[in-house]
Amino acid sequence: MLEADHLTLDRNGRRLLTDISLALQPGELLIALGPNGAGKSSLLKLLSGLWQPDSGEIHLAGQALRAMPAAGLASWRAVVEQHPVTPAGWVGEELVAAGAYRYAGAHASQIRQAIGQALELTGGQPLARRPLAELSGGERQRLQLARALCQLLLSPQPERYLLLDEPTAALDFAVADELMSQVRRLCHRLGIGGLAVVHDLNLALRHADKVLLLDNGRAAGYGGNQEMMQLERLEAVYGVRLAELTHPDQPWRAFIPYPAHCRRRADPYCVPAANLPS
Repeated sequence: MLEADHLTLDRNGRRLLTDISLALQPGELLIALGPNGAGKSSLLKLLSGLWQPDSGEIHLAGQALRAMPAAGLASWRAVVEQHPVTPAGWVGEELVAAGAYRYAGAHASQIRQAIGQALELTGGQPLARRPLAELSGGERQRLQLARALCQLLLSPQPERYLLLDEPTAALDFAVADELMSQVRRLCHRLGIGGLAVVHDLNLALRHADKVLLLDNGRAAGYGGNQEMMQLERLEAVYGVRLAELTHPDQPWRAFIPYPAHCRRRADPYCVPAANLPS
């Protein structure tokens, strides 16, 4: 389990996180939501071991994260950054192979197998020989996911965690939805604990097992998907009026914001949520 216990973080004289606690189990996907500046990416940096909290503790599989060497951390968790840098001239397979760099002592056949499995599991096989410079943002993110997965597949550890910082940024809604669907399937199928920072409420609604709502560096809610993804709670966190769309015959929900001119007051031209089309 990846556990955070009462984390507090200060940077440059500013409090970024206050009293954050969570527990991520292997095989589940936790999505962190909140407005810009809520502390989502800062929390991910703490959980990845890149930053240290000013107070509170993080434990990974019962071990204090701050006591684990950086090289050792790579066998427990893999990180997909928001704006990862990729060397010029690489093809897709080379990017995925970068996930194996910590395992230089592994047999070449093991590494080849992990690369192939990561490409297969993420649907990245058609991209293996294509130059990264020719790929779309969604295709490159698919390969970044495969790179992180290759790193975890080679790990000998009993628990593995995948941390993603806004993996759907700049992707259109269909590509973003497919990517998050893929992340959830991988977590469930391989027993990997996943934590993703996203901005889209509906991606969390569709794919999260658990949701952490952050507001101004504090937890505004933490728990199961259906418990957290409630209209009143989300409106309080984001400070805007939302309309909740439902389907009369299916367990289907979605949130959309009211037009900007009527989010905060009654307006005769704004359609009440109950009258919006399903």
